[in-house]
Amino acid sequence: MSGNAAKLRVHDLQLGHRSGRSGSFALAVDGLSFDVEEGEFIAIVGPSGCGKTTFLSAVAGLVPVQSGQLSLDGHQINGPGRDRSLVFQQASLFPWRTVLGNIEFGLQAHGRLDGAGRARARELLDLVGLAGKGDKYARELSGGMSQRVNLARALATDPQLLLLDEPFAALDAQTREVMQAELTRVWQADGAATGKTAVFITHDVPEAVFLADRVLVLSNGPAHLVESIAIDLPRPRDPSLKRSPGFLALSDSITDLVMQQSQPEWRVQSDDRHAHLAS
Repeated sequence: MSGNAAKLRVHDLQLGHRSGRSGSFALAVDGLSFDVEEGEFIAIVGPSGCGKTTFLSAVAGLVPVQSGQLSLDGHQINGPGRDRSLVFQQASLFPWRTVLGNIEFGLQAHGRLDGAGRARARELLDLVGLAGKGDKYARELSGGMSQRVNLARALATDPQLLLLDEPFAALDAQTREVMQAELTRVWQADGAATGKTAVFITHDVPEAVFLADRVLVLSNGPAHLVESIAIDLPRPRDPSLKRSPGFLALSDSITDLVMQQSQPEWRVQSDDRHAHLAS
């Protein structure tokens, strides 16, 4: 990490939710701290239910901060804003709108669907590989194509921060591989030399390693940061990278860290396995 001012700052963050039935309060995130720099692609992994999605929802402004700092460009996040776009696991396209109409939706909602806005939507249609399909409807699209539209829609408003909540989890394995490669291409192309600042939530460790500049491993809930791992792999990245020794070593190491949070006994098994391999 350089000495640049943080784009997204998370310091001693505490998040939680109150039960509608009992009224009791449960922490989901406790003492979480890290910074994200301009142009970084951060992937967050951790045990199921540890608070990853709650954290991303807070960055989107959908979950209130209990205590601590959560700021974008030095301004505390207190609610949704035009400076952030969220890509969900399900594309959730408007069935009565065409592909192009869905991409234009955010621009229209922000009062920016002028000539430049329409040109931006058409540019993104091409960028996500859907040239010539702007007049199709959601029912005519595959899962992968729908998520391409979802990504283009999120990028159309040119957000300062792109938030992605397991956007490929519902896709079949082959389509997911294609979309990972497409996301790296689109992310780099749309952000010019530096890439768009992005935070990506996933349960898939190899996916995190393939996409990210850094992978953050969270603890079992309530979540805090266990480790931040720099992914020193060259860009642009091709799927063949996943077969390289460096990629496999990073994936194994991060998987072990995640499993240690989920199952403390995994630490003993992991240490035994590594000792056996070293002997």
